[in-house]
Amino acid sequence: MSISSKKRGDSAAKSHREFKLSPLAAACAAAIFAVSAHAQQADPATKDVAKQEAPKSDTAEKGTAKKDDAKSGAQNVETIVVTGLRRSIEASVSVKRESDSIIEVVSAEELGKLPDASIAEALARLPGVTGQRGPDGRVNVISIRGLSPAFSGALLNGREFVSSNDSRAVEYDQFPSELISSAVVYKTPDATLIGQGLSGTVDLRTRRPLDTRGREVAVNVRGEDNSNGNLIPGVASDLGKRLSVSYINQFANNTFGVAVGFAHLESATQLKLTELDQYGDYTPYGVPINGTVPSLFPGPNNWGYAAKAMLPMFWTSSTATKKNTRDGLMTVLEYQPNSDMSTKLDLYYSKFDTHEVGGKLTSNMFASWDQLFGAGVQNTLSNVRTTQVGLNTYATSATSSALPTTTTNYDTKRTDTIKAVGWNTSLKFGDGWTAVSDLSYSRDIRNEKYMEVYAGPYNKAAGQWVYGPFSWNIPVNGGAQSLTPLQSGFLTNPAGIAFGDVLGFNYVPGQPRWTGVIRDPNVNDTIKSFRLSAKRLMTGFFSSFVGGINYTQRDKTVEKNEIRLLMPLNASGNVIRDIPTSALRSPIDMSWVGIGQFIRIDVPSLVGSGALIQQPALFSLKQDNDSGVHEKITTAYAMLTIDTEIGGVPIRGNVGVQAIKSKQNSDGWEYRGSDDVPNLSLLFKRTGGASYNDILPSLNLVADLKNNTIARFGWAETTARPNIIDMRAGTSTPVLSITPGPDQGKWSQAYSGNPALKPWRATSVDLSIEKYFGKRSYISIAAYRKNLLSYITYGVSARDNSSLPLPAGAPAGIVVQRFGPVFQPLNGTGGKVEGQEFSASLEGGLLTNWLDGFGLVVSTTKIRSSINDQKVDQNTGVVIAGEKTSLNGLSGRSTNTTIYYEKYGFSARVSQRYRSAFTATTRDIFLRSTSKSQGSDKVLDMQLGYNFSDKGMFKGLSLLLQVNNLKDAPTISYKTPGNADVPDPTQLVPNYTYQFGRQLLAGLNYKF
Repeated sequence: MSISSKKRGDSAAKSHREFKLSPLAAACAAAIFAVSAHAQQADPATKDVAKQEAPKSDTAEKGTAKKDDAKSGAQNVETIVVTGLRRSIEASVSVKRESDSIIEVVSAEELGKLPDASIAEALARLPGVTGQRGPDGRVNVISIRGLSPAFSGALLNGREFVSSNDSRAVEYDQFPSELISSAVVYKTPDATLIGQGLSGTVDLRTRRPLDTRGREVAVNVRGEDNSNGNLIPGVASDLGKRLSVSYINQFANNTFGVAVGFAHLESATQLKLTELDQYGDYTPYGVPINGTVPSLFPGPNNWGYAAKAMLPMFWTSSTATKKNTRDGLMTVLEYQPNSDMSTKLDLYYSKFDTHEVGGKLTSNMFASWDQLFGAGVQNTLSNVRTTQVGLNTYATSATSSALPTTTTNYDTKRTDTIKAVGWNTSLKFGDGWTAVSDLSYSRDIRNEKYMEVYAGPYNKAAGQWVYGPFSWNIPVNGGAQSLTPLQSGFLTNPAGIAFGDVLGFNYVPGQPRWTGVIRDPNVNDTIKSFRLSAKRLMTGFFSSFVGGINYTQRDKTVEKNEIRLLMPLNASGNVIRDIPTSALRSPIDMSWVGIGQFIRIDVPSLVGSGALIQQPALFSLKQDNDSGVHEKITTAYAMLTIDTEIGGVPIRGNVGVQAIKSKQNSDGWEYRGSDDVPNLSLLFKRTGGASYNDILPSLNLVADLKNNTIARFGWAETTARPNIIDMRAGTSTPVLSITPGPDQGKWSQAYSGNPALKPWRATSVDLSIEKYFGKRSYISIAAYRKNLLSYITYGVSARDNSSLPLPAGAPAGIVVQRFGPVFQPLNGTGGKVEGQEFSASLEGGLLTNWLDGFGLVVSTTKIRSSINDQKVDQNTGVVIAGEKTSLNGLSGRSTNTTIYYEKYGFSARVSQRYRSAFTATTRDIFLRSTSKSQGSDKVLDMQLGYNFSDKGMFKGLSLLLQVNNLKDAPTISYKTPGNADVPDPTQLVPNYTYQFGRQLLAGLNYKF
């Protein structure tokens, strides 16, 4: 009987497009076909010497895997125990081959030892999977088949799992990699897979203790360092530490098993960040730049100037150190008194604390705000150099006579606490029946506190800000940037720096200027689930039937709490701008960007001293970002397993259907008062929801062709539930124009969630051809297409504002428009995702004995997508035609390559992952959604190791040296000048540039 490993479907073959391979992939394909021919000519009894069954934790719950020696006809096979990376590849290939669905697998090399430093990085090396580096340089979320992380499902031991942000996307750095045995990415689903995503589903799995014979104990110790050094002293240790201990054993005549794992992490991330924003031609503001040809906005313009060259309006540079401390505990208790009954209890706990301290400089690059209106300090440029790109001229370096600069010091503390429990019991009864119950609970509580304070160069005697001379260099090709003050001590001498925002942001007329803010967001996510199912063995075309029902309740609340920091007034009514000396610390070294020494203010100490006024802000506290979303999802499912033969060809697979009943509701707030004069009586609660049904059929077919070749076909209808934040009921309040004129009586645009939002829906078709030879070698070519039946986009619709009161001062007889525009998530129809994948694993020893121990694992993916974007009539709410746009998170091409050597105890591996440019959407500490045109990402990693022999005093010991981000590759996002909504690929300029440094890890693993 074949394995029934579930898997998730995600797209279909594009029949009219020829599958094209990159030169590397084509060369690998040719080499592998040559190896295949060579391997088939060899005696299988002598070639399949690396035989070892995949870990039962990867296969036992799905069925009994077919042995590869049976497939090749081997009789008496010599057994060689394989360890390390080759064992991981072998186990992964075995599970992939035996699955009834299209899947990708990563397996631990040994107990407590994944091939990569994190689960997310290991997943990001799989075909069709790409990783997205977060602000600390680590891959924390993944995209499957070109769709953003929001479209994928995440499971722990087959159960839906909570997330620590305000979306559904699980942040995989919450899971210690040392506690995970394997991870399976389902690209096609079957009817028993609950919590599946639209693009795919990731199932993280722990070990089952009764699948292991005998005691196993593993201790893993690593130290780590970062090439950026310790940027902010006193926040984190120069040397990071990792420690994990794993234990597996069986008792009571192998009827009771225990698996326990503990992992501790103390790690620092060191960030260097620059931001160039709002590129444009600011010649109208008096900046004397002479370009060779007219720039993006040809003159004369409204100011009467001829446009000549472009430069960014704002420059920002940041230095930060973050301390990451994580403790994870995972326990599995399993009891199987006989072959008819078994029960298993899974426990998981994780506490992840982070503390980040940083300094940030923000400058207005063209002039002071006063210069905008032809007054105040005037900035002039000299030594200007320009670069021509197409028809546009860019100022890339110059000396500025007077730039306004704001210094920001910030301090962030975050705690994520995750608890999860799952209890699964199976019982065989009657004639071939098995009943299964599964009860699970998971909860994630995230608490965060972000504090920042603003200051800047200030002349206390004159009572005004000081604008300083700077030289700067900002190449448009992504090269090194610099901003250097030409006055010594300009940004570090506390005697010449005072509280306040030099650039004038957060200024309210008649009120003191803000000097800081405290944000204290909280996320609470809880999932409760219960499943009952029954399986019946059958004979004939169908080998088994399984049916069941699953109920899941999810409750997630998101709160954004904000307090403003204001400067107090003295007895004379003047603002107190002095910085307390008790809050000052040693300056920050920002010489990497040319700034030199930078003032450092300990923000928690400052806030605790009471030197600033704390004022709650209702506007931010109860509006768009606050939400409570509640879901009740009931899923009934039935599936038949196929195991037959047609025309002499063995056929296996499954056919099934899910019937889903969804009920959702949301609550939020609308505040109709002034943000500066809080009034709780003007705070109104908003609610909404929806109820709907989905029928999701699925089909998976696997044909076992001759010569170890497998053909796969998958078809399914799939859904992905909306993002939690998109379902919020909170909304902003529109403002009615009462000024005489054409806009009188019209409402301003409101911003809102959509509690009635329905899921993404798609029909997918998948085709795959896989050729296997040896134990760790295969070649696979796949194609898929996903037709979007319903998608979620953002647009303007009509909102009925007739219940809103008229503002004070509205003239009598004013004609008020009933409907006003509201920007919110909306359901649309039409679109597609299609792609092709090539992947291969090649053992050099199958080609020639000279290459024994060498290997290559490579994959490449090509994807494209489009959706029919929509627009909505503001008066009627009727959808009108829009434009085709690309899906968020899609990289057109991605490639993963690993070259390894493993023999005589030595191991070496070089891995490179690449993804082309894509649109990345992130949520920051303020719970704001930001979409960026992310540039291509290419990261190179290296790993060296040595395993001592199974004999002698060092038996069970292995040493490891690993370098992540070997070439210190930055992450760069881009923008089109002029803040255009649609990026111009010929005129993209750097926006954010993240430099994370390279990470060095060294340690040992001891197994006994």
